Order: sequence, then C-alpha cells, then structure tokens
Amino acid sequence: MKLRIDHIAKIEGHASFTADIVSGDVRSAKIKIEEGARLFEGIMQGRKDEEIAEIGSRICGVCPVAHTFAGFKAIEKAYKLEIVEPALSLRKLMALGQIINSHALHLFFFSLSDFFGFKSDLELINAYPEKTHDAVKIRDIGNRIVELIGGRSIHPLTPCIGGIRKAPDANELKQLLNDCQNNLELTIKLGELFNNLKYPEFHRETTFVSLYNPNEYAFYDGQIKVDKVILEPEKFMLLAKEIQKGNDVAKRTYFAGKSYMVGALARINNHGEQLNPQAKELLEKSKLKLPCYNPFYNILCQAIELVHCFEESIRILTRIISEYDANKIVVSEPNITNRTGEGLGVIEAPRGLLFYDVKIKDGTVNYVNIISPTCQNLTNLEADLEEFEKLGGFKNLNKQEREDKIKMLIRAYDPCVTCAVH
Repeated sequence: MKLRIDHIAKIEGHASFTADIVSGDVRSAKIKIEEGARLFEGIMQGRKDEEIAEIGSRICGVCPVAHTFAGFKAIEKAYKLEIVEPALSLRKLMALGQIINSHALHLFFFSLSDFFGFKSDLELINAYPEKTHDAVKIRDIGNRIVELIGGRSIHPLTPCIGGIRKAPDANELKQLLNDCQNNLELTIKLGELFNNLKYPEFHRETTFVSLYNPNEYAFYDGQIKVDKVILEPEKFMLLAKEIQKGNDVAKRTYFAGKSYMVGALARINNHGEQLNPQAKELLEKSKLKLPCYNPFYNILCQAIELVHCFEESIRILTRIISEYDANKIVVSEPNITNRTGEGLGVIEAPRGLLFYDVKIKDGTVNYVNIISPTCQNLTNLEADLEEFEKLGGFKNLNKQEREDKIKMLIRAYDPCVTCAVH
C-alpha cells in the first residue's frame, strides 16, 4: 500500500510525502517538491555581476540576506576583494538578524504546535497569547537589524560588491543595541521552553556539514567542517555532487557519495563549544548529548542559536558603537579594476550551508550554480523517515497519528522548498 500526504503545512513552499508500505513497514520514503523549476541560475547568465545578488535574493523571502551575501562573496572571491571594517561587521550583523527572524518564525509558528497537538497556529496563539507576543517581538528585532543595515527587511538594498554602500545611523544602532540587551532574557526563556519539550526518541548516524571558523561560531565565513575533517570550500565542492532524479525539480546533493545534514543541529554538533556564554549554558542544561544524531533536536538547536545570535548582535553592536564616532561610521565601495574570474561564495543560511559558484568575464556572468540547504538535506531527511519507521517510531499509531509524526519530522528539518527549486 501507499501512504500519501498531499500537503505538508507550515514549511516554506509546497511539498508532499509518499511512502511504500509492505506488511506495515515503510520500504521507501519520498519527499516530492510540488513547485515548478524557477530557473534562477539561467536568469542570472548574461547579466551584470552586481545583479547576481539582487536576483538571487528574490529566491526566498525568508533568507534573502543569505542569498545576497553568498552571491556577493562569490563575486568578491572571483575579483580577490577583501571586505574591510566596519562593512564586515555590519554584514555579519545582518546575517544574524536574518537567523533571528527565521528561527523565531520556525520555532514558534511552524514547530511548536506539533508538541501540543494543535492542528493550527490559531489554537496555539489562543492558548499562549503571551508567548506568541514574545516570539513576535523577538522576530521583529531580527527584522529591524536587517532593515536598519540593509535598507529594508526583505531584499536588502545597501550591500554591494566589496562592502556596503551606506552606513546605518549611529543613534539607531544604539537603540537597536538597547532593544537586544532588553530582550535577551526573553530569548533565553523561549529557549528554556524548547529545552523542556519532550522530543521523540530517534537515532540514525549521519554526516554533519557546516561552516567552521576557529575564531567564532561560524555563520558568515569559514572553511567547511565535515564531522571532524576541515576542508576548504573548493575542496568540498570537488567531493560534492548534485544529482537530479527522474522528474524532480530539486537536485539532491551528496558528499563522497553519501547523504549528509546541514543546519542548526549540524552546526552545534560541529562547533557547539564556540557558542556565546548564555547559549552555551542553555546547551549544557539541555538533554542534548553531543554528537546528537536525532534530527528532532534540530528544533532545540535553533532555539539555542537564537540566544547565541542575540548575544553576538550585542557584542558586534557594542564594538561598532564604541569604535566609531556617531559621524564617522563610514563605508565606501571599492574601486574594481578587474571584473573577470571564478569564485565560490558560501554562507550559513538559517537552514544550513548555501553555495554560489560563479564565473564572470568582463563583468558579465557566464555561469552560476547555486546549492541550497534543502537540496543538501532532502536525501538525509528521506533516510531518517525510513529509519524512524524501522525503529518503531510509528508503531501502534493510527493513520492520522502516523501522518502527524511524519509531518513533525519533516518540519524539524525546517525545509525551504522555494530555495530548493531555485
């Protein structure tokens, strides 16, 4: 028999699930992307170099900052440009704002109702109005970080090749710092809420892949860490392979022929010791024993990262405000003399690694390849769904309960279908 779920709600985009069941056992699990190919890579070819990031940011309304910076970082790598302060810190701050926005949305409005059996977010909101207000407030701060530095909260305007065109107002940065400081405790309490949830028991060993930077918990820049092995991004790409199966509109990505996982759980498994103090304390209080191979805990890891991002935003804002006079936060565009080259840009989007591989000649784009987090996670998610059944995750459940548990596991990965069909 076949088990089919036509629509997986509360994810970014539209997807369905199909499983072949023989004698009660799941023999294959398939996530089907229910959106058409959007052909962004082809759209970018023949365009001017600065248009890569502008077009790429339209791929997703939740993580346009990651697409903007991955595109610009690829160009900057091709042109051998170095980003200088304060533009580098402002970019990192924008990336943190996007993580805050996305994690708060997924944690409270996409995932939390699964733990309480609510069928809609309206039930959750009515049951916990104060917690809803807190989650919205936290998400709003993430939006304001992006808006203040990027010019608007979606599809930012100020980032450019080599830096940022316009510095934010210093007084507004001070107000933003005050808001982050005043709401850090609120974020910790939200983290404690997710720390106290009962997560389904499940264990399937896999490979975790993330950015790695010895100097910080890496979101913006670094090498690629594959479990305990550290590779340059270019070396990783030589061992990674994209495969399109059948009529799938989303490619699947494998490393050394195997599936792997990216995202919050991968990041904390690979370098959780680099978390900021309050986030690290929350991790230590949790039931999370590293390495953790339970994908349901990706939700808790996002909650821990939310605290880390607030702490890191406070740290960056404090330094910028103290080092630059109110009238001297100056950024400028570099003078680019050579607009030919090849470059690989990589950044941590909220859901995991995002790659932009570009080739440019005389300022014109000849080639673009984008690998999104969900394309990297899809095969691993399907393997988890199959194994979850084999280990009794759906044992003694009726059809509706089984479907709910499948949806819960899919949502734990926080997939973004719109990015997958770029």
